[in-house]
Amino acid sequence: MIRRKLTALIMCIMSLNLVACSNIDNTQISKEQIDENTVSSEINKEKELFDKAVIIADDDIARVKITGKEKVTPGNSIGYIFSISNKSNKKIAFYMKNITINGNEQKTSLDENFKMTLEPITDFSTQLKVLNIESLDELKNAKGTFCIEVNDNVNEYKFEIE
Repeated sequence: MIRRKLTALIMCIMSLNLVACSNIDNTQISKEQIDENTVSSEINKEKELFDKAVIIADDDIARVKITGKEKVTPGNSIGYIFSISNKSNKKIAFYMKNITINGNEQKTSLDENFKMTLEPITDFSTQLKVLNIESLDELKNAKGTFCIEVNDNVNEYKFEIE
């Protein structure tokens, strides 16, 4: 009987300690703290669509086109609005090489080191980001080679975008 009373007394003391140590101010976050520590989730896009899409490839394997250029913030990602359709019944890998913008060699988000794959009979759209470009006005006179790899065969498509 004494053990039960002693156990109940210890439980009450421990419960009071927990209540006494809690602090409502520590568990609530003010609106100001949320605003200070929240990164804006707003995405702003500045687009310039072409009058006519630039078709890079259109054969039995794939259809590749560029429909314009865009700048996406945050991050200031600048590049071409790109889409590809895998028309074959095989998985393909694709990438770009030898890209120049206004005569200057450039790196893109889709080069030989960053090949992308696409399942059979599938469409994919994204921004083909061009690195080291500061504005949409600089994104002109692009030349290069678009490569599509099927099994171990590579098909190359030369392209120019004014």
